[in-house]
Amino acid sequence: MHAIAPFRLDLTVWVLRRRQANRIDSWNGQTYRRAMILGSQNVVVSVEQNGSADQAELDVTLACEKPSPLTKQAAEPALVRLLGLHIDMSGFYAMAQADAHLRPLVERFTGMKPPLYPTLFESIANAIIFQQISLDAGISILNRLAAAFGTPFDCGKERFFLFPEASFIAGLSPEEIKRVGMSANKARALVEGAQRITKLTLSLEGLEKMDNESAFAELVKFRGIGRWSADYVLLRGLGRVDVFPRGDIGARAGLNRWLKADGRLSDTEIEDIMSKWHGYGGLVYFHLLLNGLAEKGFIM
Repeated sequence: MHAIAPFRLDLTVWVLRRRQANRIDSWNGQTYRRAMILGSQNVVVSVEQNGSADQAELDVTLACEKPSPLTKQAAEPALVRLLGLHIDMSGFYAMAQADAHLRPLVERFTGMKPPLYPTLFESIANAIIFQQISLDAGISILNRLAAAFGTPFDCGKERFFLFPEASFIAGLSPEEIKRVGMSANKARALVEGAQRITKLTLSLEGLEKMDNESAFAELVKFRGIGRWSADYVLLRGLGRVDVFPRGDIGARAGLNRWLKADGRLSDTEIEDIMSKWHGYGGLVYFHLLLNGLAEKGFIM
């Protein structure tokens, strides 16, 4: 497969992973692996990049029990979505070059593409789980959720878990969900969200046809989805790269550190800053995430 250059698999995968402990999105420094459903079949996808960011050539291997043309056909659009392979970043790079603050940050992480979660339910689940807790705690809960309710898939010496499907979670009780470390309110929100998606009262395709305001209005109808969570789903589930999740405490802290702001930025100050990056707030968000990971030594 090919991506619109420049592309760096490592940076894009780290935007998905967020922490080394992530067992859903596996990265060993060279190969990205993830269990997915492709063509109605459980598959472990392995992706490696050959050459430089400007070549953007990817080798993809599919491991499954019964290979079929349908599985292979489903892989390409799924990976294009997951890894943002067809996103053209040239407009963002041109804007960053003219911004004294933004230019060094973007130059350091050139080649990152904005990835998307494979399903609406995974987007909703991440938005609910990560509310008011650290990235480390949230990743731990995601891992336990997948291990408890996702289908296992052994590939070589490594075991992968499919992210739980909405249809399965919809049939569980909040008490069962709480066992993976979620609060009662979050567990109820996750189950009710899965039920709503399963009943097809809201779909990814339907949301993709809406503008940001309309999609936001639909998302906040979910139990447990407020302003930050809806922004998060717009960015990570629908690819609305103009959306900066302003309620994300970590993102605001990263913005403060990066701009060396004296004290906390107010909502008005953030609005003013975002206006300078009109159309690209979400991409700035992802670059700040990478900057934070670099500060912790996860990436070079």
